[in-house]
Amino acid sequence: MAKPKTNNSAHHEQAGLAWLSVVQTYQICQRRYEELLAIFGLTLAQFDALNAIDRLGDHALPKNIADALVVTRGNVSGLLKRLSFAGLVQLEPHPDDGRAWLVRLTADGRKRLQRAQAAARRFVIAQMQPFSAEEQESTRQLMQAMQAHLRSLDIHAIGLDRETDPNNRGHKS
Repeated sequence: MAKPKTNNSAHHEQAGLAWLSVVQTYQICQRRYEELLAIFGLTLAQFDALNAIDRLGDHALPKNIADALVVTRGNVSGLLKRLSFAGLVQLEPHPDDGRAWLVRLTADGRKRLQRAQAAARRFVIAQMQPFSAEEQESTRQLMQAMQAHLRSLDIHAIGLDRETDPNNRGHKS
């Protein structure tokens, strides 16, 4: 990864513009992806849940689905109720644990998921089409480096550190 640049106004402005570009690109990508999934009557959360259920197979219990989606079990409960009401999943009592439920895709759920997955693959290909293989690889590497760096940041220290704040002119709050 590149060495951090010096603390100067032009660099801070450039960093802000680069960050804004990444955020805006993500927002546009997500909005367009959600538009695509709406064609299949799915929200992004529903699509993610159906994918998790499909991957988990016989281990698709609400707890495992929540873990796969990195959300709370309460979030998954409401989502599963909506998917069940829409006829996309079936909730069955767990054969060994009377308190647990197995979640299975219905035939309609599997068919809709497969159609949405195929469209999602086409979306990714269309989205990346203008870029060469080298540009795609460079972008992947840059975004992975950014992800690793973001995970390593101590947000609390940044929030409290007056020394690194370019707008701090020695004023105390």
